Amino acid sequence: MKYGRQYNFKTVVANLTAFGFTLVEMITVIGISILIFLIIYDTFLISNQSFNIGDQRLELIQNGRIILDRLTRELRQSMEIVTSLPATKNDPFFEPPTEILFQDGHDADTIQYLKYYLDNNLLKRQKIVYYFTAEPETYVYWNAQDQFGQSPISSIADERVIAEYISDILYYGENLTNIEVYLNKENSNLHLLTSIWGRNKR
Repeated sequence: MKYGRQYNFKTVVANLTAFGFTLVEMITVIGISILIFLIIYDTFLISNQSFNIGDQRLELIQNGRIILDRLTRELRQSMEIVTSLPATKNDPFFEPPTEILFQDGHDADTIQYLKYYLDNNLLKRQKIVYYFTAEPETYVYWNAQDQFGQSPISSIADERVIAEYISDILYYGENLTNIEVYLNKENSNLHLLTSIWGRNKR
């Protein structure tokens, strides 16, 4: 026993035609409906892509700002930049380093150093101390020597990730320390540059 009615395409067309709709009108309406749907869908895709690109760029800007603000503050207070830097970034015999080591100038009571370096696309910051085996609790300068002419031992006191999406970072300059940061996330790229004048350099 069958329940209800069974409809096929011909039956539907015949019923609609009975209400005054021709086959051409129905095809036209369906075609226009599909076209409107495609236009709305394309608009949605474009809006979504624009939002994603804007969101990516905002994230890159935030990461770049964190890097430059922190490095600017710490390098400005530093007593000494240990890493040798070229005068310009275009010196074919001395390429700008992608990491930098300098004395921490914020804590005058402790001799310690800060190192910024790239680990894949992450910028990491290390706090490094130097000491001699005979006096491990006494921190010394990186280039100090004991009574036997031995160099101090280095130890990482702290390490943390500062920012991500860093494709490259360059340090160069003599009186002014220049920092160039290149950031990348999917289809978004950002290039930032700043120059720092050290206040406390010896």
